[in-house]
Amino acid sequence: MNNLSVGIIASVPGNIMNLYRGIERASNLSNVSLTIELITSSAKKDYDILFLPGVGHFRAGMEKLNENGLVELINDHVIKKKILVGVCLGMQLLFEESEEAPGVSGLSLLKGKVIKLKAPRLPHMGWNSVDFLDDFFRDLSKNFFYFVHTYRVDCENDCVLGITEYYDEIFPAAVKKENIIGFQFHPEKSHTAGLKLLGRLFEWSLYRL
Repeated sequence: MNNLSVGIIASVPGNIMNLYRGIERASNLSNVSLTIELITSSAKKDYDILFLPGVGHFRAGMEKLNENGLVELINDHVIKKKILVGVCLGMQLLFEESEEAPGVSGLSLLKGKVIKLKAPRLPHMGWNSVDFLDDFFRDLSKNFFYFVHTYRVDCENDCVLGITEYYDEIFPAAVKKENIIGFQFHPEKSHTAGLKLLGRLFEWSLYRL
């Protein structure tokens, strides 16, 4: 059985324990054995996969990362070509800036910015289908995943992994660039589809590492 070490950054408000349990359940359903740890401050330990979950405001998310010395940890992790996974706000923080917090720099690991959805009804909350554009994930297309967000990323097409549509606005529901991947939706709240996606993520990680 393959073994992966997983770290979950727990300093940014989010569904940390739900994500922990979702990762654990997905591991139990796959042929991948995981060791999972919560991270609240900078640490020297290396992880194969680092999750950056989060909900709430872009400014508050970046403040928490900076206050706890986690920006350097994240950057070092990416430099070492380890897998970084952003979830919901965590995916948005991967980019350069956000309309939600003018003047606040994101992690700038991916090129692009975060803009407000144009839909007349916000937030975009509930179940929606995702079309995956990458061959490794394509068979998960048309599954429904759980979204809760008002802002979305605006980025180059070459890092768009999956798209979804809300009130005729098509936007990235998932992104991927080299060893960085992100999901605007919540896999941990997406029941069977979310567990399948996390299992596929572990397979992709083994392929990348």
